[in-house]
Amino acid sequence: MTAAAGSADLRPLLRSDLPAVMALEPVLFGPASWSREVYEDELALPDRAYVAAVTGSHLVGYAGIALGVDASVMTVGVDPAHRRRGHAGRMLAELIGRARSAGSESVLLEVRATDAGAQALYVSFGFEALGVRRGYYQPEGADAVVMRLRLRASRSPGPVGAEIVEPVEETQAMTEADPLRRRVLISADELAELISSSVPLTVLDVRWSLAEPDGRRFYLAGHVPGAQFVDLDHDLASAAGSDDGRHPLPSLETLQAAAERWGLDDGDPVVVYDDSGGMSAARAWWLLRWAGVPDVRILDGGLRAWSENGGIMEDGEVQVAPGTITLSPDHMPVADADEAAATPARGVLLDARAQERYAGEVEPVDPRAGHIPGAVSAPTADNLDERQQFRTSDELRRRFESLGARDAEDVVVYCGSGVTAAHEVAALAAVGIEARLYPGSWSQWSADEARPVATGLD
Repeated sequence: MTAAAGSADLRPLLRSDLPAVMALEPVLFGPASWSREVYEDELALPDRAYVAAVTGSHLVGYAGIALGVDASVMTVGVDPAHRRRGHAGRMLAELIGRARSAGSESVLLEVRATDAGAQALYVSFGFEALGVRRGYYQPEGADAVVMRLRLRASRSPGPVGAEIVEPVEETQAMTEADPLRRRVLISADELAELISSSVPLTVLDVRWSLAEPDGRRFYLAGHVPGAQFVDLDHDLASAAGSDDGRHPLPSLETLQAAAERWGLDDGDPVVVYDDSGGMSAARAWWLLRWAGVPDVRILDGGLRAWSENGGIMEDGEVQVAPGTITLSPDHMPVADADEAAATPARGVLLDARAQERYAGEVEPVDPRAGHIPGAVSAPTADNLDERQQFRTSDELRRRFESLGARDAEDVVVYCGSGVTAAHEVAALAAVGIEARLYPGSWSQWSADEARPVATGLD
């Protein structure tokens, strides 16, 4: 996949840039803008790092950081005529790289409480909100959200460059000794190497959740370079209905059109990611594998791992030439409602929802509470560790062995609507266990009054 996005070079901010900075300051920051004297003082301080984004001789953005144990982002600004081109994300990545190189333990910043776009960009890098400073921005008295990014040693990003402080320790998951897992997952470091190589590559951003189904605004604020946004509800599902569940599989024609729009060609490797440990990205992994794309992998740890590994982020849309891939169906096994009902008699039926939904204690979305009789509770979240990365292969093997899936004749997985169940299918595949997906899942089953429902944890 080839990208055609606006680009700019990064270099240190110079005193000669200050007239252009002074022209932009009031446009970007209004009454809170800094004076030239403040910038001259800042540029003279040894613990400051300021970068400029320039196109030709034209300054289009600037950003700065105060280095220390807790580094503090002083400013990030982009000319309004040059926004949505990745400049803010690239400059922020450069500042984070400088902080890592200086040995900082965290990066702090303040952002206007009303600036949802900037907050989404920072969240995509792994920043977390700590609280609100009331009346921080003067003279208007606007509130600021204080955000923090915890750092760990990793590869520094950005074209200005900072050296590697310590290599990121590779896990068992990403060694040559684990080929099954490598067919399903890719590390942030491996993805960075692919992006920097000449290998054709399609990267898909599949951010989605029940609470925030439209992930496009987060994508626009910041994404892996070259990534295409995937709308799960429209690209990876057909219209919801009680007969088929909340996220029925899309038609092959719909998926074909989406794949072409993403710039996917036959033979191209694909990497999918999200910001929730692969919970929604796994749906794209499963569907593309189902449609005959052989090399599809999930970014282990998602955007959090990408940012912590020093990955650059870009904002805005990425334009690509239409792809020429030809998809075909049925390359991954599926089960319908009758087959799911029959599975416990000869194999294992895994319910990938949270345990309280399996037990029938709560049901926030679907018509009835409970689970398919004979199903075993196997929450998808238990596939992940505290860093939202897939557990080691040994841990996953022990988990699925305890659930009876290791040696079962048949394994079928369902969830609420067939989305997070794909994550469980991926985790099973990573340790060599083939499983069928029940796409209609609980949303289809519970809407059919003729289907029995079980409750409790037995």
